[in-house]
Amino acid sequence: MQAAQSIAGLTTETKQTTGDMPPPLVGASTSMVGHHLYVFGGRLVSSRQMTNHLYILDVRTLVWVRHIAEPGSADPPRPRYFHSANVYKNTLVIFGGMSQSQRRASQGLCALDDICIFDLGTLTWRQSQIIPSLFSPQARYAHLATCAENKLVVMGGQDMENQYIHEINVFDLDRLQWVHNGPLDRQIGAYRAIVFVPSRVDPALVGHTTFWDKEERLDADDVPVCVYSNYNFADVTRELQSFYPQRPHPITFHDHSSAMSGTALPPGLRFPTGDLLGHHLLLTGTYLTPTHQSFHIWALNLANLVWVRIDSGPLLSGGSWNRGVLNETSQKLYVLGHRDRDLLEDYNHRQVNFDHLAIVDLEAFGIYSYPKPTCAPIAQELGLSMLNEPSMSDMEVVTVDNKSIPANSSILAQRWPYFAQMLQDTYKTNKALHKTFMFPETYSVTLAFLQFVYTDHLMTAQQHQPHILTRLLVIGDIYNLPRLVLLASHALHQLLTISTASTVYETAALTSRTALQIRALRVMINAKKILQQTTDEAPTQRTASPSTAVRRLATSRKLKVQYQKSNWPVTLGKGISNTEKKRSRIKITKVPIL
Repeated sequence: MQAAQSIAGLTTETKQTTGDMPPPLVGASTSMVGHHLYVFGGRLVSSRQMTNHLYILDVRTLVWVRHIAEPGSADPPRPRYFHSANVYKNTLVIFGGMSQSQRRASQGLCALDDICIFDLGTLTWRQSQIIPSLFSPQARYAHLATCAENKLVVMGGQDMENQYIHEINVFDLDRLQWVHNGPLDRQIGAYRAIVFVPSRVDPALVGHTTFWDKEERLDADDVPVCVYSNYNFADVTRELQSFYPQRPHPITFHDHSSAMSGTALPPGLRFPTGDLLGHHLLLTGTYLTPTHQSFHIWALNLANLVWVRIDSGPLLSGGSWNRGVLNETSQKLYVLGHRDRDLLEDYNHRQVNFDHLAIVDLEAFGIYSYPKPTCAPIAQELGLSMLNEPSMSDMEVVTVDNKSIPANSSILAQRWPYFAQMLQDTYKTNKALHKTFMFPETYSVTLAFLQFVYTDHLMTAQQHQPHILTRLLVIGDIYNLPRLVLLASHALHQLLTISTASTVYETAALTSRTALQIRALRVMINAKKILQQTTDEAPTQRTASPSTAVRRLATSRKLKVQYQKSNWPVTLGKGISNTEKKRSRIKITKVPIL
């Protein structure tokens, strides 16, 4: 147990933010676009005054900046809280919320029904004229909203009498008008539910038959939307439902709640947030009981509807962590909060803090976006055909086991910057192209590497052998080929088993793929637990304890792998001696690992 907790601790780190930091807020929206986090609106905890301020955090520098509109630009929207904020085409789309009434006779609050758009490119508010429509929504706050293609779907929420609004509305983000509405026969709000569009998930990751797409779509705009909700926190009930918001009403909800499973299921989470990454739904929120308080992270595999808890270690069990936001670019989850405050006290005030960030590496749990194809399958097949056609080559690649592979220098130079630079340097001293090219790998590894160069993919059985993949990952790291590193890391994640874990661990350590290294270590520790449970005999050999392995992993993370290259690791020439072959090999100084 101690080793497992130590590994979980390696996946999460906390950092202090600086700059013009937002004060503690209630009901502010948080949106991540690229490496920037946008916090808009909210109510000040200290004075209960509402704000329309916009704060921007660059998560690479951890510096907050308060946005000040340029003179002559559009004014920001009315102050508000418990509104919604969605990202569409490099804009933030703000809808609704609660604000101070502007009527002179009233000093109270009011709900809003307006659409406000912030341009993330120019950092200015747009003055958008919304076309009046019969489908305009009822004013509301604490509702759910999501972008489905070019439509903003708004559902549920509450009015100023704290009554749930039984209405779904659809806003066309290109035409800037409300185009559809319909009745909602259930209570839905931000306090206990999230909404997401599952069609954003690549069908190749979840199979062609998906739980949300059982019906044939009527047209391109007929996009399914899903709602996950939890309620009755003492004896939590979980619901997962899908529906088509733009179909003629009454809207039919399809229930998938009974299909969800897992060794453990999420508890009741208050003010949950949801994000999609790869083929997983990430669910985050505050978990409070009379005896326990912490911030929880869960993942639902949308291919089989199995829940898994993301155990980030003891860090999120202490302090006050309030809001999770996904950074799709880095594939990390950022949790806003304050590591020294009390969660229950802050929750009672609905307070969100912005002093610290807890950063969770989701890839260490096998949750990440899979590499996307860069060309069609037929183009990949064409690349393999060109590699297998000797008449298309103008040189030979010679391997360390004295085998040669015909290749085309133009293709290598186009796809491999290191080779292009070496070729250019060679032309400066000798106008003639040498016919041989020494590559310091075996034939099988070299062929797999050339197949990648010709196709930009790992698509053959040869390339997916574990010992080949580990070498491809090292090659990608040495020659700074991000695409190869991404593909090889992904393939090793998929092949990670008890038998491959130690090799994957060592290769990940050499190439600074920390998330893959941690995941391989977890497999090894779990394998040792199984072995200890299934044998009654005392071990005949002394092995490193899991906690020792974790300490060594923590040490290796702080060390840089040093690649020592003697001249070029590859050599051009008509004839290559054994001495030259040895000199051209890549020498790797390994860090201490298991």
